[in-house]
Amino acid sequence: MAENTNISLTVEAWAEIVIKEWIKKCEALKIGNTGLLINSFANTIYTAANGDPGRIIFAFEWYGKMVDYGVGRYVTLADRDGMIAGGMTTRRPKPFFSDTFYKQLAVLRHLMEE
Repeated sequence: MAENTNISLTVEAWAEIVIKEWIKKCEALKIGNTGLLINSFANTIYTAANGDPGRIIFAFEWYGKMVDYGVGRYVTLADRDGMIAGGMTTRRPKPFFSDTFYKQLAVLRHLMEE
């Protein structure tokens, strides 16, 4: 089997895998029953003149970060834990973004080393 030596293709495939992992995590955590967040996941890869990727931009609906943190209307990050303990909110962090992204970043780091 031939090795893939095209860095651009590797990065494109990696970016698609990151989005698929976010979607799986959202579905597992029951995030976004409207599909708005899941349908908003996108990536853009900026390449240098020689075709090597220089920057990867991921985009999704802004409220997705609020879901990740477990904050929202009347619930701030500073007050969240106290409000949960006091039974004042049912909001809970649903960490679909950070954990998945940093795990996949380690995978990309390994692929780039090879």
